[in-house]
Amino acid sequence: MGTWEEAIKAKARELGYDGCGIIAAAPFQEFLAGVERRARLFPHAAPFYDKLEARVASQPQAVVPWARSIVVCLRRYDKYKLQPQLDQLVGKYYLFDGRLPYSPEYAAQADFEQFLTDSGFRIARERLPLRWAAVKAGLGKFRNNNFVYTAQGSWHWIDAWLVDKPLAYDQPGGDSRFPCPPNCNKCIQACPTGALTAPLTMDATRCIAHLTFSEWDALPPEDVRKTMGTYLYGCDECQNACPMNKAWQGKEEFVEPVALDSLLELETLLAMDEVTYRNVLQPRFWYIAQEDFWQWRCNIIRAMANKDPKAYAPYFTRALEDPDARVRQMAEWALNRNRPTG
Repeated sequence: MGTWEEAIKAKARELGYDGCGIIAAAPFQEFLAGVERRARLFPHAAPFYDKLEARVASQPQAVVPWARSIVVCLRRYDKYKLQPQLDQLVGKYYLFDGRLPYSPEYAAQADFEQFLTDSGFRIARERLPLRWAAVKAGLGKFRNNNFVYTAQGSWHWIDAWLVDKPLAYDQPGGDSRFPCPPNCNKCIQACPTGALTAPLTMDATRCIAHLTFSEWDALPPEDVRKTMGTYLYGCDECQNACPMNKAWQGKEEFVEPVALDSLLELETLLAMDEVTYRNVLQPRFWYIAQEDFWQWRCNIIRAMANKDPKAYAPYFTRALEDPDARVRQMAEWALNRNRPTG
């Protein structure tokens, strides 16, 4: 008869996970040190990092006192077919989102949780430092762009569960980073906004992904807007540029109840009313809150301005009548892209 650790890992593989490891529910000191380091390097971003530290359960037992172990699972999503028209609009991590209740990954998560519960474990899901959890569990290591890599690259999901029993823990040892090719800085060069300033060093106030969906009261600075391209939700540029990521070759269909290629057309999005946003768009891309319809509209206008400011000028003019001052401000900026300077 095998051990609990063997049974847990076997069940994870049965349910389609590519890797599974187990670690102690101990504080993630490396994560905390990294957050504090970035706050020192980028003082203007300190409020963001303070909020991040408060939200993430970096000391698991302070949030879930009965937790003794963390089961960490990793699953690749580069098996899915990428629609070219959606690339550069939504980060692939969010296109193939395993947290969506209609995804097969969601069903597998539920089955895994049922297995743990039926096996006598008390379980909890908290917002853990998932990348560090995966590294500590021996499932991968960091590269310069801050993502965790396996031999197959960085295109994967990480899931983790707190459980109430002590177990035998994976202890991979060694460095937490893979050595990148000598003198390779392709991810840093590829970052359009300059958010990635050095290996494992990022200014969140310039990161396209964070700027598209994090909770900001103000619009991105004008110099940053120009370099954000057409991304509406997330960004992949530092991963796309990495030579350790193979060319995307996914063949499986990620089945959606709504056709994203038509839903995410810029003209369709800007014409969307708030009821449709709340009922259709926001439940699919929920990092932007129900009450933050303005943020989507600003993202759309900025994407239009970066794609073809002249062609979309009539849309910007109509947006000057928007009830939200931030949308009007973004529309004015977009119109100014067509006006001569000097």
